[in-house]
Amino acid sequence: MSAAGLVIYTRRDCSLCEQMEAAVREVAGAGAEVALVDIDDSPALSARFGRDVPVLCLDGEVVCKHFLDPERLRAALGQPPA
Repeated sequence: MSAAGLVIYTRRDCSLCEQMEAAVREVAGAGAEVALVDIDDSPALSARFGRDVPVLCLDGEVVCKHFLDPERLRAALGQPPA
């Protein structure tokens, strides 16, 4: 599966969001495209996620919330376990 569908829903000044982004890039690989979406820019996303960020999605499906589960991301990407 391609990593092109990786999206992290974030908020400004969110240290957990920054940690999630760094961890996702490490697991997915340097060339992986990871879209960052600030939920505060969208009333609909703010209502959907509230304070429940960061949220990592792959192709629209939630992979994990708050902290990265590296094995779950690897499985979602079709990568072998570490």
